[in-house]
Amino acid sequence: MDDLAKIALWCVLYVLMTSIVIYFLSQPAKASDFYGNYERIPLIENRPPQVAQWERTPTIIVCEHAPISQRQIISAVNFWKKLGYRFYTTQYKHDPMNKCLMSEPMGYIVVHMVTAGIRLDETSLAQTRFYVDNITNKISYAKIYMRSDVRETVLEHELGHALGFLHFNKINHLMNEKWTQGGWDKEGLERKH
Repeated sequence: MDDLAKIALWCVLYVLMTSIVIYFLSQPAKASDFYGNYERIPLIENRPPQVAQWERTPTIIVCEHAPISQRQIISAVNFWKKLGYRFYTTQYKHDPMNKCLMSEPMGYIVVHMVTAGIRLDETSLAQTRFYVDNITNKISYAKIYMRSDVRETVLEHELGHALGFLHFNKINHLMNEKWTQGGWDKEGLERKH
C-alpha cells in the first residue's frame, strides 16, 4: 500500500471515530430508569403519578461503596421530609443486618453503586427499582443504584422513585426523565394525607 493510500485510510478512520465520539457525547443524560413489578399507568392528572406508598416507614441505608457523601444523603432526605414524608432512620455506610446484600430488603431503601450485574443505559445517571405488594398496593422495598458521577438533583430524584413516583416530563421538575430538563420544581410531590 503506497503512502497516499495510507493517508487516505487514516483520514477516513479519523472522521469515522470523531463522528462516533460526537454522537455519544451529544446524547442527553437521563436522570434515571426505574423498574417495578407493576404495569405502566397513563398520566391522568397534571402532576407526577405516584403508583404506591410505603406500607411502613422505610429506613434508608447508604451501602459501603455507594458514591454518596453523608452530606448528600442528609440533604436529599431533608428535601423529602419537608414535603411531608417520613423515614424511620438513615444509616450511612453502617449495615449491621446486611441489608445491602439482600435481594429483598423489606422495609428499606438501599443505596448502592452501579456494579457490573446492573443493566443501566449508558445515558442514565442512576436507576431505582422498587417493589409493590400486589395485594396491598404498598411498596415493600427499593434499591437505588448510583453512578460515581453524582449530579445535583439525582439523589432526590431517585428517592422520589423509591417513594413510588414515576417520571413527570414537565420542564424544571424534579421527576423529569431527562436530567438536563429537570430541576427543583416539586409541584405535586407533597405527601397526601
